[in-house]
Amino acid sequence: MKIKRIDVLCVLLFFSGLITVQAKNKIKEIETLEALVQLASKNGQQIRMKPGVYDLADFLNSERITKLLAELPAQTEQQKRPPRWFLRFSGNNNTFDFTGVTIEIDTKLYKELPYGYMRCLFIDGNGNTLKGLTIKNTGSPDIGSNGNILSIFGNNTLLEDFMLYVSGSSYGYGDLFGKGGPVLTTLQKQSGIMVAGQNNILRRCKVFSRAFGHCFYIQTQGHDTRDIVLEDCYAEGAMRTTDDILAERGGLAEKLNYRSVYKNRDGYYIISPGYTKSLSEDGFRTYGGVGKVTLRNCIAKNTRSGFEIGGTIDALNRTELQGCQGIGTERAFLLGSNVLVRNCRGDIQYGPLLYLRENTIGTDVELELIPSVPKSLVHTIATIAGKNHRIRLYTNDSKINTPALPIMLGFGMPAHAEMSSAIRPMETENIMLINELENKLIIKNDEAKNLDIKSISPELKNSEVKMMSGRGKW
Repeated sequence: MKIKRIDVLCVLLFFSGLITVQAKNKIKEIETLEALVQLASKNGQQIRMKPGVYDLADFLNSERITKLLAELPAQTEQQKRPPRWFLRFSGNNNTFDFTGVTIEIDTKLYKELPYGYMRCLFIDGNGNTLKGLTIKNTGSPDIGSNGNILSIFGNNTLLEDFMLYVSGSSYGYGDLFGKGGPVLTTLQKQSGIMVAGQNNILRRCKVFSRAFGHCFYIQTQGHDTRDIVLEDCYAEGAMRTTDDILAERGGLAEKLNYRSVYKNRDGYYIISPGYTKSLSEDGFRTYGGVGKVTLRNCIAKNTRSGFEIGGTIDALNRTELQGCQGIGTERAFLLGSNVLVRNCRGDIQYGPLLYLRENTIGTDVELELIPSVPKSLVHTIATIAGKNHRIRLYTNDSKINTPALPIMLGFGMPAHAEMSSAIRPMETENIMLINELENKLIIKNDEAKNLDIKSISPELKNSEVKMMSGRGKW
């Protein structure tokens, strides 16, 4: 039986196509940062890097730095802080397997790129998957970049199992000397992971910060930033008591005469004893203008805010927190508008469980208080202000006693969320508060309107408390 010519042609085309598919699916093995840079700008690849420690300082010789400076966006009047990077992932639809790989970034390298906003690893391609990478800062712990270690600007990015060990910045005092302004000293902030763009997912990523900066933060940066998901991610900072800072001799605190940019309860701009500060910024932070964000089963430990959610008045852009925990933070949850919180928990070791901001609308919160005893001064379980909120506070272990701190309804967080500052009444209206915490007095702002309170603990108006205590402020 003769085989028709057309049948032979079909068979050849089939095997040709199969070979093409296999070639496309072939994993490219690399073992140098030079090879990584070359491939990171191309499309449709599977890349695996040889396990090991790669020192960025060894890679960035004078020739490569000159080339890099020529590639970076120019500083212009319109863009005074363009992105600057050491490694850029501008290609699309690539998969990078970094399992067993550590990249070390010496802080001395920051001065090699003299302008713009540092984004050490910059992912602006679309449809990329990166997994398994460890990044460590080395060199002087006092040098920060005023930027971050990793930025995602592209869309449809999947980041899995990344570990960041961040150091640098004016470290050791938290935000006592300022943050956005005014400031008493040069901060040289150093943050971990920043996310912009659309449909980006981070899973099982961890940031251990020993720098003044955010661990994870989500911003627009001129992008339409929305549909961001962080799952099983972990942020960790470190704590220091203000007593320890006040006892310091020969350091920055003494040089600045133990001043702070924040007015304390006595009206002085000095560091107050008795409190505990996080030396980093927030564990998880979202800024205004960001669209829908979901944080699922994430943990923040020893950070300033565990979860500081900017929130927007546009309910379509609601932020959802599910199964998240704030442990040993200055405040576990600091929330804006249109935030949904479910199955989340926090403690009061160093600060309140909740600040619900003034001038916010439509947040729905259910928070579990983890039984704990404050290790330094804590003045309240929660402050609640704004409009049209529903708040439920509860514990799953009522047998363990916690201090009888108040829930302050109709009060804003202290200025700049600094605990040594006074807690003041704020405009508050249409609030449903369900308090299932025993021995937690509710103090109500006399001017608050339309309060629906269901509580197993007593309620008092602020005027009544003032009369009993003889004090006019918290």
